Amino acid sequence: MKLVADSNGRLACKELFPPGKPFSANRMPDGSIRLVELEKEAPVVEPVLSPDGFLMLPRIVDRKTIAKAVRADRDLQ
Repeated sequence: MKLVADSNGRLACKELFPPGKPFSANRMPDGSIRLVELEKEAPVVEPVLSPDGFLMLPRIVDRKTIAKAVRADRDLQ
């Protein structure tokens, strides 16, 4: 299959790239481009404004959970 980029550098193919799916794109040393479909987006925790004016997380997140999420993200790349 041959794909041609438009004037904005975008590729489109509904068979390969379903709308709304996240992909990771990396240029390889040999000049090829590697696309990997990502499983899902990382969850985002929205901060809450306390009555004192501080931004706080709505739940407690420990260091191990953060380190595990960062390591999993790095392993995907």
